[in-house]
Order: sequence, then structure tokens, then C-alpha cells
Amino acid sequence: MNQAYFTGISGVMTYQLGLDVVSDNIANVNTVGFKGSTAEFANLFSEVLTSAGKTPTANDIGIGSRLQSTTVQMQNGSLLASERFNDLAISGNGWFGIVSGKETSYTRAGNFVFDEYQKTAGDVNSSVARLTTTDGKYVTGTMLTNYSYNEKFDYGDKTVNGVTGAYVVTDATNEAELKDVDSQGKLEFPTRLAYPVEPTTKAQFFGNLPPDNQVHTISADVISGNNERNRLKLTFTQSAVQPTTGVAWDVTATVTSNDGSKVYDTQTGQAIFDGSGGLSSCSITSMDNDGMPVAVDLGSSFNGVISIDGLQASGSSRSDGVSGGTLTKYGINPNGVIVADFSNGRQSAIGRIAIYHFQNDQGLNRIGNTEFQESSGSGKPLFWTDASGNVITGAIINSGQLENSNVRLDVGLTDMIIMQRAYQANAKTITTGDELIQKALQMHR
Repeated sequence: MNQAYFTGISGVMTYQLGLDVVSDNIANVNTVGFKGSTAEFANLFSEVLTSAGKTPTANDIGIGSRLQSTTVQMQNGSLLASERFNDLAISGNGWFGIVSGKETSYTRAGNFVFDEYQKTAGDVNSSVARLTTTDGKYVTGTMLTNYSYNEKFDYGDKTVNGVTGAYVVTDATNEAELKDVDSQGKLEFPTRLAYPVEPTTKAQFFGNLPPDNQVHTISADVISGNNERNRLKLTFTQSAVQPTTGVAWDVTATVTSNDGSKVYDTQTGQAIFDGSGGLSSCSITSMDNDGMPVAVDLGSSFNGVISIDGLQASGSSRSDGVSGGTLTKYGINPNGVIVADFSNGRQSAIGRIAIYHFQNDQGLNRIGNTEFQESSGSGKPLFWTDASGNVITGAIINSGQLENSNVRLDVGLTDMIIMQRAYQANAKTITTGDELIQKALQMHR
């Protein structure tokens, strides 16, 4: 009877702890990034009544139960739509790394915000926005070195407020490789980021100049070093003196501002076509585009400008060079690459968010606020790699979405009823054992 009394007490204590686990799950059913727990129970030692001897069965009585462990439910929670690109959700295995001082922890909650500061004290144009948690811990990853701060760069507002300075992309790229696990740092988003102008170096011309004694023009847009979109125009007039075979055209080339108000260069020359209409030569090979040389390429033979009778006059052009642009927005792709979009339509990666993995996620220590820390049971954080040894994310990062708690309310309510009934049954064991003890004492009198 005494043993039943104490066994009931152990059951009450065990299911009280089980109810605590269930109630914590239910309380966090809408907590972003929360991972629910499952209470796992075990029996206590057994008391042997007599030696088993030669009997084929044991002869003992259990003396109660205990809470053995609480395991974390690692399945993904449902995704919630968000309008902010810095809200992130992981589909699959992995953790965001966050750091405060020298302490690193890991979370699935991607409701991140920005913490802006000036990298150069007193220079407001050197500001960067660091990606942080709502309580100020910094999200970690790899920042590229393909941009740098230029205090003299005109971001387009110098004539308005007289200020200069911006971060300028030096090597546009679409890829961003993660450094080693131990080399990850804070993620920083420059607030003033520019895509530099790439002046035109070559203009190619295509088309047909039928020998009809008409004036024909072909034009191309060319970008100057001052980020101006200028016009390179070729005007073809059939030469007064023609060769014995083929046809000759006088060419006047001009480089002007787009509205024609400024003339940067004017040259005259001649283009000679052979008897079949293919280009033999052109004396104009380069033009001055506001201080920048532009190669003029009419092609050769039938690859470029031709002069064939019977075909309709036509003309087109192609030129390299990119106008400078300013930052319009940031984005984060499914691999965690941070991509900057610019007003000239170009893009460039500037960094990448790190996704960490562990040998044993169940070994992580829960420290509250939907955060975990590594332990001897989880092992050190690591990055997954492909067959070639290249670091991969190992999961999909969803920008503009959040991972909700993975707790199912219907399961939680069912577990709560089970814990309640088990608690009540163990409490009944205690009262029953107490009544039997009282009865035994009365019999002794």
C-alpha cells in the first residue's frame, strides 16, 4: 500500500511535467519559428519481491515513472506570407545563425529587421543597414568585396544638396560563395549603392545600302564616361566617283548629345563595297565620345553593312556599355544570395546568408526566444557541400515569408486531455492508497 501511494505521487509529478510541456506548445502555437516539444516518459526501478530462481518469469513490482526527456519536433511549420523581403523562412533542414558579442545562437525565426549605422563616423552617406533579430542580434553570412565606398562619387544628388559619397560596385556578379563556417560575419546592406557607368567602347552597324542614289542613315546609342547617352550617327551618300566594280559611299560620322545640342566629334570617310555587295573597307574606324574613344565597326564582307541592289534599305546597330545606376531595391534569392537591383536594369550580388547544419539537431540546447545553442550532443555547426565539395545551402530560403510554429493545436488539445486523465488517475491512486493505509491502521486498533 505504501508503495502504491508513492508510485501515484511519482505519476502525478510526471504528468504535471508532461502537462507543462503540452501547455508550452499550445502557448506558442502562433510563435514564429517555434519548435514544439514532445514529453517522453520512462519507468523507475523495479523492486524484486523474491528471487526468480528456476521460474521462467521475473517477480518484481515497478515503483513509478519519470520524465525521461523532451524531444524537439523538427518538422517545418507552415509558411506565412509577408510583404517584407527581409522576412525569411527556411524550407528544409537548417538554421539561421545570429550573434551578439561573442555568443552565437541559432534560430528558425526569420522575422528580421534592420539596424542602420555609419561605417565612417560623421559621413551619413556611408550608412549601412545590418540585418538583425528584433532583439538586436546580428544575422550572419558572407559579404562580398565587390564594392567599396567612394566619398567623391556623385550619387545623382550633388546638384541638389551638394553632397557626394556612395558605395560603388567594382565587380558585378550573380554568384556569392560562402566562406568557412568560422569566418561568417554580420550582414550589411549599403543604403547608397551605385552601379558604375561602363562607357561604350565599340559600336557595330548592320543593314543594306541599295545603290539607289538616296541618303541613308544608321545610328547607335553610345554611353559616355560622364554617364550620358549620346548618339553616334552614320550618314551614307553615294560617292560621285565610283569604282570600276562595286560601289562607293561617302560616310559622315557624328557623335552628338542625345538631343543634338552638343557635337563631340565629326569625321568623313568612305566605305567601299565589292561587286557582290560585301564590304571591302571603311576609312572611319574610331570616334570621340565626349573624351572616350568608340570603335566603329561596319563588319566585313556580308557580316555587317552591305550594299546590294534589289534589297530594301535597312539599318540597325549594337553597342556595348552600360549606363550608371543607383540602388532601387534589395532581394534575397532561394539560395540566400543578397542581390541589389539598380535603376539601369542591372543586378549584382553583394553577399549571402549562411544556413547552418548540425550532426544532431536534437542535441541543441533550447535557450528561449526561439533560439538554440550548440552542445556536445549537437556537434559543431557545419555547411553542407555537394559532390564537388562546393558549399550549398541545403534548403530553400523563402523571402517575404515566415515559418510559423510547427505545433498543431488539435494534437496539443488531445495531448492535454491525455495528460489530464493520467494525472487524475494517478491522483486517485494516491487517495486510494491513503484510504487503505487508514483502514489498516484502524484494523490495528
